[in-house]
Amino acid sequence: MSESRTHHPYSPSKLQYLEACPCYENRESNHERTLAGTIAHGVAESGKDDNRLGDDDAAAAAECLDFVEQRRRLMQEDALAVPIIELKETYLPIDDLQFADAQSTTAGYIDHGFISHDGTYAEIFDWKFGFWPVEQADNNLQGLAYCLGTFHRFPKLEKVRFFFKQPHLQTISDVLVSRADVPALYLRIQVVVARARAARTAGNFDTARPMVPVCNFCAHIAKCPKVTEFACRVGAKFHPLVIPENITPTMIHGTRDTVLGLQLAQVVAVWARAFKSQITDRVIRGEADMPPNHVLQQRSDREVVNPEKYKEIALQYVTETEYSAACTVTFGKVEEAIKDKSPRGQKKATIDQFNTQLADSGAVKHGQPYTFLRVVADKKVE
Repeated sequence: MSESRTHHPYSPSKLQYLEACPCYENRESNHERTLAGTIAHGVAESGKDDNRLGDDDAAAAAECLDFVEQRRRLMQEDALAVPIIELKETYLPIDDLQFADAQSTTAGYIDHGFISHDGTYAEIFDWKFGFWPVEQADNNLQGLAYCLGTFHRFPKLEKVRFFFKQPHLQTISDVLVSRADVPALYLRIQVVVARARAARTAGNFDTARPMVPVCNFCAHIAKCPKVTEFACRVGAKFHPLVIPENITPTMIHGTRDTVLGLQLAQVVAVWARAFKSQITDRVIRGEADMPPNHVLQQRSDREVVNPEKYKEIALQYVTETEYSAACTVTFGKVEEAIKDKSPRGQKKATIDQFNTQLADSGAVKHGQPYTFLRVVADKKVE
């Protein structure tokens, strides 16, 4: 998969967020899950393993490849012929309109797809390697835009079936779109993009509509006054001695009140941790139902208490140079170096063995385990 390809300013992957808030903009991310997802997409596209991937992500990419082959076989059985066109990372505009900032209303790259031998039916696929559930396919504007792009590219098509596959969440959702559905879907997407284009032209946040999870992934979260307004209300009620009751977004964003803004950020963070802790405790005690799409997960922090022993064991897996480079950053960098050197299928087992040795030798000790709620997706049988 090309890392340098140009993306549409209102690409299909943004549409769901832009429909919720016209001011949404992607936030650049170097998170390990983002990087792993990029590599996994490359593996699913090329069919070639990449040793930078952990075993779980490699298995997820292989699962997507298996799904493609399963759908290919089903289409061949139905049509008794090889699909005439196979689509891989194909760029699909939904129209030919010309704008100052783009050609077409929206356009994006599908991960994979097939066109039937008679050209009237298509199946297209998109892989999601994250752990955050995406909107179901029948209401997901990314997938629906890909369907429109496929109809636009292939005029003989009568139906397009779109699949979202999230291998880490063990879910698949799909939707069957007919050409008769195109006008309504096209109008919906045109409205979303027009509102977003108007918001960008205005250069302000008058039309912003803060909500979860849109704000979680938005580049404007720290400067959007609508988000700050919500934070101000929380801060003033939760910690009134620190945050004045009449606090406003203008105050927070003013240079003279930087300290007040930092205090607000700290208060809201404390409130969020306290709220999560309270809900988790109530679920554990059986006083509250498990929130939908959440599970309880346990974790404990680690501390290196014997650096010499830690290094001795780590050097059984990596070189001195690799160890030194890893230890200048974080604990996890050593594990990353070990994982990169481990053979496919043994990465997790090698990391587990490394951690067992650390614990048995006394090089590392774990703090008290703590339990927290983690978001998961509703499972759907394929």
